[in-house]
Amino acid sequence: MNETVDPSTVDHSLTDVSRRLERQSQCMPAHLYFQLEELLHWSLDQEVVNQLYALLKKYDVLTDIEREERNIIIQMLIDENGA
Repeated sequence: MNETVDPSTVDHSLTDVSRRLERQSQCMPAHLYFQLEELLHWSLDQEVVNQLYALLKKYDVLTDIEREERNIIIQMLIDENGA
């Protein structure tokens, strides 16, 4: 899979990501939500924070296929960053 989500040029805070995650929680698989929620308690590089923010952006309006592609990327970020 070569598709990547281009993080915005603005640096986002963990609070920004946490709020966005909360808004998208109903559309996300529960296990992924809880793993991501836990990851947000870790010390993360700004690049990872921005990537997570971009991945969660408009998550609720994606097709099932697009959502699954993002889920895979989110899971990779979780696995790579310690949760």
